[in-house]
Amino acid sequence: MLFGCGFGLLSAVWPLYLRELGASAQEIGIVFGAGNLVAVLCFLPAGYLADRIGRKPVITAAWLCAALGVATFVPLTDWHGAFVGSALYWSGTAGLPLIIAYVTSTTPRSELGRALGIVLGAYFAGNIIGAPIAGVLAASVGFRAAIAIAAALLAGSAALTFGLRSIPPHVERGPFRPPRAFWILLAITPFAAMLSIVSLAFLPVYLREVAAIPLDRLGIYLGLVSVGAAGLAVAAGRFADAFGAVPALLGAAGMMAAASVLMALSGRAEPLVGIAALLLGATQAANPVVASAVERIIPPARAAQGYATYQVAFALGFGAGGTVAGFLYEADPLLPFIASAALALPVAAIVAAVLAGATPSLRSTEVS
Repeated sequence: MLFGCGFGLLSAVWPLYLRELGASAQEIGIVFGAGNLVAVLCFLPAGYLADRIGRKPVITAAWLCAALGVATFVPLTDWHGAFVGSALYWSGTAGLPLIIAYVTSTTPRSELGRALGIVLGAYFAGNIIGAPIAGVLAASVGFRAAIAIAAALLAGSAALTFGLRSIPPHVERGPFRPPRAFWILLAITPFAAMLSIVSLAFLPVYLREVAAIPLDRLGIYLGLVSVGAAGLAVAAGRFADAFGAVPALLGAAGMMAAASVLMALSGRAEPLVGIAALLLGATQAANPVVASAVERIIPPARAAQGYATYQVAFALGFGAGGTVAGFLYEADPLLPFIASAALALPVAAIVAAVLAGATPSLRSTEVS
């Protein structure tokens, strides 16, 4: 939750901060994408280490790296220096698949979707706290101070990881050889990850420049996205445990498409903007569903490496999505929402088909 507070505060102000330092929408997107590209190089080494020395120390190191990256934003006088902080911050997200692997080590598989939904829901609950105060802080004490507070929150989150219970690594049993469905899922994941961020990467800028939301109220709307994400992540995880991953994925995609259409049509009508922002939380609702399915595919002894491999594919799409969003926004601020609305259901249907085809593999894994 504390990490979510820091991220919620940071995500609300850093695009506007870079705007203030002279960056265009395209340049902000490139900074975002470059940081994620560096992160891609960190996921596999982090997963490899976590499976061999334990997840706790690697999670702690990753969280400290994220806090340091955000701290480097504070003294900037030119947006070009943001590449360093972006690389450090997004490298710290290598801890995210390890957190998932940590949860899977302590949770029965029959309850995994629910447990991952709760953990991700807690993260978004932190966003709910951090995002609404971001605009108020930026308006009253400035962007630098708001980012410094975000760095302090991330450092506090890193400090709390020292209190995690150490879990010995699983005994390694042969090479990492997940079934074919895992590799097919990896090939599709970048497209799904791209869609999960295209409509959100420039949302603070859109709200300020197009929807004309005052800076001191900006965080409220970003907080609504997190409220939706928190509730929908938990609901999707429970729904997947009860009825299966396919209907949960398609439901989240349908809601995401509807939210994107509503945001594009809302103009400066704040009530509609608020409803659309709440429903845009559906962009993150599929995460616990897919994560629980991945856990059933990969061998427990290589869980961290498996999640890290999956996260590489996700980060490639996520970073590319932020960059693409910059170019789309520069051409027309509505294009990121139009692209999300058009592609959400087709991409979700392909992912759902892969997971449905992997059902025998999931069952055989659980039996074994």
